[in-house]
Amino acid sequence: MILKISFVFAALASCSNAFLQSPGSPLRVRNARHSLAVTSTLQPPARTFDNDDKTTAKEDSEMHADNEKFDWFKAWYPIIPVAILDHEKPHKFHLLGTPIIVWNDAPMVGVEKFGPKPKKGKRDVNAGQWRAFVDECPHRKVPLSEGRVEADGSLLCSYHAWRFDGEGDLVNVPQMDETELAIVKANPKSQCNSFPVKIVDGVLWVWPETGSDAKIQSALTEVNHYKVPGERKKEDVWYGPWNYRELPYSADFFIENVVDPVHVQVSHHNIIGSRYSDQQLDSMKLVNKVTKDGFKFQAKLSIASTGSNTTYHAPAHVAIETGTSGALQTLELYATPARPGYCHHVGRMVIAKDKNSEMPKLLRQFTWPMPLWVNHMAASLFLNQDALFLHSQERHLATTKDYTAVKDGADFKADNYNKAVLRTEADLGVVSFREWLRVLAGGRVPYKYGSVMPEWNRDIVFDVWNAHTKHCAVCQRALKNIKRARFTSFVAAACLAVLRPAASKALNLAGVVATAGLGLALSKLVGIFYKYEFEHAHND
Repeated sequence: MILKISFVFAALASCSNAFLQSPGSPLRVRNARHSLAVTSTLQPPARTFDNDDKTTAKEDSEMHADNEKFDWFKAWYPIIPVAILDHEKPHKFHLLGTPIIVWNDAPMVGVEKFGPKPKKGKRDVNAGQWRAFVDECPHRKVPLSEGRVEADGSLLCSYHAWRFDGEGDLVNVPQMDETELAIVKANPKSQCNSFPVKIVDGVLWVWPETGSDAKIQSALTEVNHYKVPGERKKEDVWYGPWNYRELPYSADFFIENVVDPVHVQVSHHNIIGSRYSDQQLDSMKLVNKVTKDGFKFQAKLSIASTGSNTTYHAPAHVAIETGTSGALQTLELYATPARPGYCHHVGRMVIAKDKNSEMPKLLRQFTWPMPLWVNHMAASLFLNQDALFLHSQERHLATTKDYTAVKDGADFKADNYNKAVLRTEADLGVVSFREWLRVLAGGRVPYKYGSVMPEWNRDIVFDVWNAHTKHCAVCQRALKNIKRARFTSFVAAACLAVLRPAASKALNLAGVVATAGLGLALSKLVGIFYKYEFEHAHND
């Protein structure tokens, strides 16, 4: 187990290459130890940027390729990998402030009619589809996420047993006769508000509008997911396992974080590099100017052999590409606006083999198999190094009213991030994203049903159960098995202590210590499924 967990650390360490290297040639400007020279389309004066209106206007004209605006409600959003979802129950999420329910309408094998679930019955997963509804019953607006997926594949509201099919149509109401039921069914208000859904690369994507127009528009809009560049054989590309978290900060702060390559060695000290290593930046430049669809930039740190290509695909996707021994290594990252102060993060590593269809030795260890739950739990070691200060940063800026993308209504003035912070030449990716948001995306994330920023809460930051475990059937099964092993270990220790076989007291004592120690170790492992705290002050 220790060896397998070490592989996760190695995989996380590879993220540093994705942040710091690129498949292209380095764009070296200089490597002066006490200076920071950066090539960028912003052409900033000296070491920091002026924040007056004239400078901002100049940056707009230089940075933006056009002024076509991005529409937040005309795009696909990734929510969660479907492989980790439980088919037996509905799951609650949020999308742009709207509570949604995700569920699968697969019936149980051999079941055709509504009734009690058969014992040990299994879902015919090939006969069902993943669905997404607004999380409210049309009857009295109670949450459908508190309902049930019945044996026949219908969704039941647990308040009055109204049942709906996968299209959102009302199937039955037990309190009504056929005549009244037909009248209610004929009323459009009896239907659940159903969102268009697609499964792409194993991830559930949701279109944030309902209705007939949404079906047409979503069908005509491509899902903006990562595609390995060039023509490659299927067997020449390795796709790592997906990870999921509901992070305690908004999607714009997640994206700001991952388009900032220079933070990696500092924030992720002892996992990726060292805060005490050379932090100098050789070069950074905008490759593709900012449009409503996103932007691309290159960066290279002086300690890296090559640079990195970072591409932002609006509204939720960041790809960080690195060239390694002729192969291509990519961090495929997504952040979907859930509700104010929270986002859905889905991410994985992708490795394309070199031109000879060989995996470089340095990258082979990352492709070795390991239990999925180990990968999921180890992600806390990496994500929680950023979590507290990103959570705090967003709420602090909102409280001081210096900057927030969480705003109500159409009559508002977009905040200028450049005026709220002391930006430097190394902040090119961050500045590009914030300018995209301010100029081309309306200056805010248009959450529905209120835009109140939640208060700062340390416990929420390190809460693994609500961020991941409660959504993940894989980790819940692993947790159940670990708890069983812990119970068995403590029972074995107790039995050895009570029985005390006279043949070997020393061996008996060793057995008690070993089994009790295993139980305690498993208790600590159980705790990681619920909470994982981190402090930079103790990360020497």
